[in-house]
Amino acid sequence: MKTKGFTLIELLVTMGIIAVLTGMAVFNFNQARVRARDVQRKNDASQLAKALEVYKNDNGSYIPPKSSDPDNSYFQTVLLEGGYTKTTFNDPRGTDWDTYSYLSNDDGKTYYLRVCLENKADSTRTTDTNLCGLFSNGSGCGCSGSTLGNYAGVMYILRNP
Repeated sequence: MKTKGFTLIELLVTMGIIAVLTGMAVFNFNQARVRARDVQRKNDASQLAKALEVYKNDNGSYIPPKSSDPDNSYFQTVLLEGGYTKTTFNDPRGTDWDTYSYLSNDDGKTYYLRVCLENKADSTRTTDTNLCGLFSNGSGCGCSGSTLGNYAGVMYILRNP
């Protein structure tokens, strides 16, 4: 007499296929989240750059550097208090990722705005090591350090002019 049902091998093969497909879906979903956070960072940098341009038009120069700014929030405070932005921009990952960084020359004619991207293969990452050297201590164009926790990324730097 023949009974109906699946053999142990058939069940194991089916479960293996489902596990592989699930793993691929989770990996793709996580990569999509990384790319979405990087797009948000680039959009924030673009908004900050526009606010800095309006600030320069009104004041004749970019926000001067401030040496006593350990959390690098001075430039955003100036933009917010001056009405150039309506919010303070924070990284989408929150406190476990690096904040947005700003540098300007003493003459106020050039600025550099840096964000850290999670996707190390991003085609818009900064590769100019001289430019990256403004924000790092010889670690190339990577973003890493105590503020990043267990994460590391690459720099995306806007400058003007």
